[in-house]
Amino acid sequence: MKIIQSARSTNESIMEFEIAPGEKTPIHYHTLFSETFEILKGTLEVSRNSEIIQLKKGDRITIKPYDKHHFNNTSEEECVAKITISPGNLNFENSLLIFRGLVRDGLSNKSGIPKRFSDLALFVFLNNSRMVGFQKVAEPLFNYIGKAAIKKGRLEVLLQKYGKQTI
Repeated sequence: MKIIQSARSTNESIMEFEIAPGEKTPIHYHTLFSETFEILKGTLEVSRNSEIIQLKKGDRITIKPYDKHHFNNTSEEECVAKITISPGNLNFENSLLIFRGLVRDGLSNKSGIPKRFSDLALFVFLNNSRMVGFQKVAEPLFNYIGKAAIKKGRLEVLLQKYGKQTI
């Protein structure tokens, strides 16, 4: 995932993402904001609760707080999606800037998952991702390690290297 553009107002965070073929997220939900996907190029599979929707250029879908969801680029082509977070969330924006930087610098695996566990935990903690199913068991550990990384100054180091904003 690559952020092309990020704009923030007091009410929304708006970002354009490049989503590579085969790139996907695990099923999760957010408690603090809704997430609207609008496809600008290509196609994207998005699930919302038990519904799976195939989106193409011009289509959009809004995921409300507590809706379980994921996305998956099942095509052979790159997808470009505009994602709008409402209300705007600076932690979410910063988590994506850090994520992008780690991927760019080769500090993640082929799927884009940060190699350093504390960086993964920090990413999950910042972007308000809540796990579902069996993965939910690990959520307290991710939160603990994410908060510990902040206390140890890791967030500030990553923001200085990859972020344009501060919390």
